[in-house]
Amino acid sequence: MLAARGRVPVTALVDDGFDPVAPLNVGDAPHPVRLAPPQVAAETFVGRSHALVGKSDFTNLEVKYQHQACRARIYDAKRKFLDAARHYYDLSQVGKAAVIACMGEEAAAQMANIDQVIESQNLEALSKAGVCAILAPAGPERSRLLAMLCKDERSNKLPMFPMLKKIYLERVIRVPEIEQFQKLLKPHQMAMTSDGLTVLQKAMIEHNLFAAAHMYNNITFEELGFFLHLSADRAESIARGMLLENRISGSIDQIEGMIYFSSADSSQRVKQWDSYIAGACMAVNDITQYIATNHPQYLMPAES
Repeated sequence: MLAARGRVPVTALVDDGFDPVAPLNVGDAPHPVRLAPPQVAAETFVGRSHALVGKSDFTNLEVKYQHQACRARIYDAKRKFLDAARHYYDLSQVGKAAVIACMGEEAAAQMANIDQVIESQNLEALSKAGVCAILAPAGPERSRLLAMLCKDERSNKLPMFPMLKKIYLERVIRVPEIEQFQKLLKPHQMAMTSDGLTVLQKAMIEHNLFAAAHMYNNITFEELGFFLHLSADRAESIARGMLLENRISGSIDQIEGMIYFSSADSSQRVKQWDSYIAGACMAVNDITQYIATNHPQYLMPAES
């Protein structure tokens, strides 16, 4: 563990063993941050701390990272997965200079494996960001976040990267892939929501509907229900909610029992083609990496 001046373990900022009940001493006023229920109270305390920590003249990196980690975990616990993913991603980019500033140069010099520990910690934060991004509500905001994660070279090391890439490319997610991803989730990420679906089920249904909106010009309620493995009424209800929240574009004709998805404009078509090209490049890179690892004799030497 990296002890920040012997008090705050920097490498535990996103670790489930990190104690979020420990007080954040900001200035002269301690603000106890409690992650335990009710999460609303925890968010309130973190909000109060943010008024001080967020100031431009606040330079205590130790408290800043602890505060950032608390915010990420509270958003995660409250199922605000989009905000949680953003905060986890910020934590995944903590550099060696920042860690040394927290620990002090003398304490850092005593650690022989400091680089490996920092890399491991950053990957853990990146993994949590990936999980939260997958569980976040499908829509344009999540698409931007997924693009950022998929373009990060470190994401290739994550266990959920194949699924992360498929969701970024707006491909349909199948049941075996969902079951595999479920093994990575914490209990609160599999909890039942008010509409009778688990957090994961709701996220995957909304994603597949989001993907369908880019695959079809129109679809009947019955066909959409079959596509999503739901009843026609349930499929219509979920589509209506996403339309009202502007997460997909289109209209519903209840008389005909049809959903009409708005056709993409030219800029959206370009973005869609870009995503297809990015997917092809990723596939070629994966194949090249496989050949280099397992059959290096087939690689041509670089010209000098």
